[in-house]
Amino acid sequence: MTSPVFNVRAATRHDLGMMADNLEQGFGSYRSWADAGWEPPSRMEMLLGMMQRFSSDGSWAVVAFTAGGEPAGHGVARPEAGEDDVPRTDVSRLTHLFVRRDHWGSGVADLLHEHLLAGMTERGFTSACLWTPTGQARARAFYERHAWRPSGAVDPENDLRLELLEYVRELP
Repeated sequence: MTSPVFNVRAATRHDLGMMADNLEQGFGSYRSWADAGWEPPSRMEMLLGMMQRFSSDGSWAVVAFTAGGEPAGHGVARPEAGEDDVPRTDVSRLTHLFVRRDHWGSGVADLLHEHLLAGMTERGFTSACLWTPTGQARARAFYERHAWRPSGAVDPENDLRLELLEYVRELP
């Protein structure tokens, strides 16, 4: 699925560096609303984490580029972990959806989101979850426009060191 402005495709290991750049830029924008002194994970931490996860937890990703080949964003999903960290077959987790700042409002987030949901459905998942910072109003509004609803679960202690709110939705 593509648009006249963006090309979206399945990510490969060769895209991980670009994805780490997206994360660095995206998490860096959190400084505008996070507590003073909060620092995002380093680019190297994020890159190493993705390299480890992609080979072990069933993660898959999609990447978006402009028609001219410039990176625009990416999204990542995986099976949700159940008891004893065994992957669930019914619930998928959207773990990343980051768009580079110069493409905010362009529709690329919608395209990435569509691809992730399609991937979840194709893999047989019937519902999905995600965790986003409670202070990330822009992301929360995006998810709510796309039929995600807060579950009421909150995670105050996590690797990101920000309070996270869980969102859930049924898949088509």
